[in-house]
Amino acid sequence: MINKPEIKRTTMTTKQTIRGIYESCIGVPDLEYAIAFWNQFGYKKVSEGKLSKADAKKMYNVDSGLTSVRLQHLESDHSFIRLMHWDTPKNDGIGYTINLRQDGGRWSVLLTRSVLNILNHVEDAIAKGELWSYIMPHWLQVYAMDKGRPFFDRPLGVREGIALHPHTRLALFERYNYEKPTYGNIDDNSFLMSSQFTHHGILLRLDDTSTLDFYDKCLGLLKQKEQTLGGKPTCSSGNQQTFGLDGKEVYSIHDYDDPRSSLDIKGHLSGRLKIITMATSTNMPDAHEKSRPGSLGMSLLTYQVNDINAYREKVISGGATEVTEVLVNEFGEESISFTSPDKLSWNLVGTLE
Repeated sequence: MINKPEIKRTTMTTKQTIRGIYESCIGVPDLEYAIAFWNQFGYKKVSEGKLSKADAKKMYNVDSGLTSVRLQHLESDHSFIRLMHWDTPKNDGIGYTINLRQDGGRWSVLLTRSVLNILNHVEDAIAKGELWSYIMPHWLQVYAMDKGRPFFDRPLGVREGIALHPHTRLALFERYNYEKPTYGNIDDNSFLMSSQFTHHGILLRLDDTSTLDFYDKCLGLLKQKEQTLGGKPTCSSGNQQTFGLDGKEVYSIHDYDDPRSSLDIKGHLSGRLKIITMATSTNMPDAHEKSRPGSLGMSLLTYQVNDINAYREKVISGGATEVTEVLVNEFGEESISFTSPDKLSWNLVGTLE
């Protein structure tokens, strides 16, 4: 049954509002299997819609008919999943990889009760010939708790692991000795006891990071502190594996939050955009064309805004290119697509309470 809500039109307002990342859009070859797969993490189908080939060309610049399904985790108002089934995909996406070292590559992050529980299934899938790879969980202390005494004090930290499939690129983490209810809510009734996506990552080769000003100065996201890591053999072994570092390479982290979030760690909200940058001279595959609408796998992120017309003007003035007119997407919502100054594809969805 197709659930297409009525078109909701926005009007110009004095204040434009945006929140955390609204959707992670994933190109899939089999909608039925993909829905069942994400059900295991606690995601449930809430709507479905279609676009003709002509309308998909206008909206996403893809010459293909489209059927999309939106999935929601618990009652979250962000971090939805949009499964996109293209009649004729542009390409197979990034494909099989052993780490996240792809220029323009995307991934999503979720909290779980047990990283190893999920990776057990990944290992079983590999044994059955499926195209999965993984990085074993590594320990990371958080919130400057390195003054504790091993075997005497309870450390505050996370175990982080990576699970990669041609259509699914996930970072998984498990908390120890602390809670953060505003940053990931686990559905304990789900088979894999996981949360909604807490944040979303993109890796870019980029020397001039001023292009990232687009996210806070134009879109209005809250810019968190930036940090540079790596550059020495003592860099976290987990990060070395995750980004395929050679021991001397450095990378920088740029976080952009829901503007309702806080610079204080106690007020962080999920839905964060985390951009990892490395020098343009860094050797890695260019995955931009394989992580755009029309590709299989994780290929697009969306934000929801309260004034789509005003935001269209804002992104144009902020240096975005390939900006569409305000169109109606497959769910009956006003929407625009564009390419940001750092050459990434984005989509904005109108109507925000």
